[in-house]
Order: sequence, then C-alpha cells, then structure tokens
Amino acid sequence: MRNAVWISFGVALILVNIIAEVGEHYTGIHIHMLLRIALILGVTMGAFVMSGAITLVNEMDKEVPLSGKTKNTLESDKTEH
Repeated sequence: MRNAVWISFGVALILVNIIAEVGEHYTGIHIHMLLRIALILGVTMGAFVMSGAITLVNEMDKEVPLSGKTKNTLESDKTEH
C-alpha cells in the first residue's frame, strides 16, 4: 500500500505540473502553486483511500468462519472439545 501511495504521489507531482505548464503556454492562464499542491495532495489522498479499500477487500478473503460449536460470537468458546 505504501508503494502505491508513493507512486501516485510521484505521478501526480509530474502530471499536474506538466498539465499546468502546457495549459499556461497555450491559454496564458497561470495556475498558482498552491492550487497545484492541493491537486497533488488530493490525488495522493484519493490513492491512499483506494489502496486501503483494496487491501481491506483482499484481507476479507483470508477470514475463517467460526467452528460452528459456539452460540455466542461475542465471547470465547467455552465448550470442551
């Protein structure tokens, strides 16, 4: 997950600045650096949330069901086997 966040941060850093510079060259509209930083951090936070969700979904497949002998799932199984 950490790698995905760093990769998205690097890609966002490069792409946002390239798009801003090309847009300024063709349109003459300057995009302030604070807006660029906000866009970069927004993309990074979005990638952080999405990679966390993917990790949680992948961990759900590893859960094991209860043994079937317990009636109360909130406490430990006290029956002897």
